[in-house]
Amino acid sequence: MAADVRAVLDARSIATAAIVGWSDGATIGWFLAKSAPERVAGLFFFGANLDPSGAKDPFDASPLIDRCFARHARDFAALSPAPEGFRQFVGAVTAMMRRKPNCSAAELAAASVPMTLVHAERDEFIHRSHIDRLARTILNAELLVLPGVSHFAPLQRPAVFNGAMLAFAHNVAR
Repeated sequence: MAADVRAVLDARSIATAAIVGWSDGATIGWFLAKSAPERVAGLFFFGANLDPSGAKDPFDASPLIDRCFARHARDFAALSPAPEGFRQFVGAVTAMMRRKPNCSAAELAAASVPMTLVHAERDEFIHRSHIDRLARTILNAELLVLPGVSHFAPLQRPAVFNGAMLAFAHNVAR
């Protein structure tokens, strides 16, 4: 998927970009920064892990998560060529999360792109200790914790999330 992002940058003649990623999008941003650091001015890394120990297993269940999964199931049924396969899809994603991504400490320490590691105080999926470890290991990383929000901060408190994202973009543009 990082190659797909790179292809979009190429198609749009964008030499370098600040990347904002949420959840799997943050992971994709990491792999783009790792494979093509000259293309990434900075990475806003929100709500993701870079090795299996960072993901909560099981995740923190809540009414919010129940609503989210119900919405995902409806969207999957409406958009998928195999609408009955949502449970199988969730099982495959869960299995993947138990194995991937699986970046080593050496890979993390070798990162050359400035990163803002953003963690939601009430993230249902990612351990705070994981983000703290990433912040200690990735040399060009800054840690930011968004108070009072979950993995869905962009939807819960868009002004808070967008403010943090715009501050990142401003810093990268300097």
